Amino acid sequence: MSLVFQSQAMMQVVERARRFARTSATVLITGESGTGKELLARFVHDHSAGSSSPYVRVNCAALSESLVESELFGHERGAFTGALEARVGRLEAAAGGTLFLDEISEVPPRVQAKLLRVLEEEEFQRVGSNDTHRLQARILASSNRNLERHVARKRFRADLYYRLNILPLELPPLRTRKEDVPPLVQHFIHACRDKSSVAVRGATPRAMQALCDYDWPGNVRELRNVIFRACVLADAPLLDVPNLPPLKRLTEAPRRRQDPFENLRLDEIERRAILTRLHTCGGNKAEAAAALGVTPRTLRNKLSQYRRLGHLN
Repeated sequence: MSLVFQSQAMMQVVERARRFARTSATVLITGESGTGKELLARFVHDHSAGSSSPYVRVNCAALSESLVESELFGHERGAFTGALEARVGRLEAAAGGTLFLDEISEVPPRVQAKLLRVLEEEEFQRVGSNDTHRLQARILASSNRNLERHVARKRFRADLYYRLNILPLELPPLRTRKEDVPPLVQHFIHACRDKSSVAVRGATPRAMQALCDYDWPGNVRELRNVIFRACVLADAPLLDVPNLPPLKRLTEAPRRRQDPFENLRLDEIERRAILTRLHTCGGNKAEAAAALGVTPRTLRNKLSQYRRLGHLN
C-alpha cells in the first residue's frame, strides 16, 4: 500500500519525510496505531540514497526479551541453548539500507542500553562473539506510545529517546484529516477489486458522507478493513450505507445522563431522601436521623407530616 492523502496536514508530513530521507540521521515516527507509520518508514527508505539496498523491519512488540537481542545483533553458534549455527542479525542484514524498528517502546531495558551503544559508537557485536561489526544501516524507529511519558515513568531510557528523536515525524490521526477519507476509500475499493472478483467501483454520496462523519478510532487500518468487508458483501457497483457496518459518530456530544431529580420540587427531593435513608436503615429512626444529620424529633415530625398528607408510602 502506498501513502494516499490530499490533506494539508499529510502534505506537510510527507514533505518533511522527503527532506529527512536525504540524510542518514535517525528518524523517529510517532502516531496512533493504524495511521501508517510503516508506510511512512518505507517512504523514507525509498527516497533515500540507499533505496536499492535492503529494507529490514523488526516488530519489536512481537519478540520476547530472550529473542530480541539475537534478532537485532545476530549470534554465534553455541552462544545460547538452541543456537545450533551462527546467524546474521537484522543490523547486518540491513547493511547499506534501512533498519526499521517498529514499536521501539517495547524493547526491554537491557537491550535499550545495547541499542544506545550501537547508535553512539556505530558498531556492535553478535551475541557470543567479541568481533566488532560496523553499523552500516540507517535506523528508523516508530512508536504508537507517548515515549516522553514512558521516559518520565522510567520505562524507556531518556538518552535513547533523545538519540532516536533527532528527526521526528508525527502522523496525525485520521479523525483530524477527514479530507483524506474519500481518496482512501477509492484507493481501498480499487485494491479490493485487484485482489478479488468484486465489481464495486465507488461509493454513493451518502455512504461517503457516513464514512467521513465517523471518527475512525482505528485510523486508516480500520477504514481499510471496513471498505474491504463492504466490497465483498456489496451486490451493486456503488457502496451504499446498508453495505457498511454501524458507524457511530464519535464526534457527537455524549448523551446527557438523565437527572433522577429533574423537574422535582425541593420538598419532594427531601421526602425521597428521607424515605430512602429510612429504608436502608431498616426502619431504625434514630439511625436514619443520624445518617441524615437531623435530630430524631425532626425526623418524626417529617414522617408525621408525610403521613398526614398521604405521602408516606
